Amino acid sequence: MPVFSFRQRRCIAITLTLIAIFAMFGIARIQTGRLADVAVLTGGTLLCCILLLALFGMRRRIPILPLGSMSTWTQVHIYMGFFTAGVYWMHVPHLIGSGIFERVLSMIFLLVTGSGFYGLYASRTLPKQLTAVEGKHRFDRVKWHRREIADHARKLLEDRSVHVGMPVLGSFYTQHLNPFFNSRPSLAYMLMPTSGRRRKLLSDLKDLEPHLENEVRKTSERFAALIRRRDDLDYLFALQLRLRLWVAFHSILTLALVTGGLIHSFLAFRLAG
Repeated sequence: MPVFSFRQRRCIAITLTLIAIFAMFGIARIQTGRLADVAVLTGGTLLCCILLLALFGMRRRIPILPLGSMSTWTQVHIYMGFFTAGVYWMHVPHLIGSGIFERVLSMIFLLVTGSGFYGLYASRTLPKQLTAVEGKHRFDRVKWHRREIADHARKLLEDRSVHVGMPVLGSFYTQHLNPFFNSRPSLAYMLMPTSGRRRKLLSDLKDLEPHLENEVRKTSERFAALIRRRDDLDYLFALQLRLRLWVAFHSILTLALVTGGLIHSFLAFRLAG
């Protein structure tokens, strides 16, 4: 069998997805011309797609099952998601349903779709950002590593307290470094981690060097290394937390969408029949 490159596989997948969408659109137009209730066709297809996507998501979270590779199921999930979005547009041309329950269900679907697109973006960008930072820390060990860095900084200051120039560095530690090492990053940083704190502290620490003797300058350099370690740790934590929150958000909304879709289908068939 021929072996296709990733780009070729992606082109084939996009082509097949577009063909499926246009085929579905054509069938819906034919049904409309025959005065059939096309909402039953698009709604049933949409519900089946949502259920399949939920099952695909469950499969991706159970990697030990011998049902194909993880990457294959991820690609199936992505392109099935695109097809589902197309079917939804056929089912709800105005994007938001007319009734109260339908509006809520539409909003949930759009949120799930939006979070799915964000997940696609995150899966392409966050791994590169995570691997670009030195050190690998488990998410549940971040607090321990923070305490370790803070204790190291405090002991470093205590061991050098007798040197000339240490009062200057000690004052800087009390005012700036101690709060940095012993507090959690702000919510703004967690939402959008930047290197602003790191650059500011390192720049201010650099400005102290003319007032320090050689031995104390070495201590200052060690403080600078600890600042970098702590900032890298916070950066990794923010990215990992973002991924975990996205998974929880997407999973909860998917469960709500499946439940709402089943209720909506039951009510629609009940009223129709």
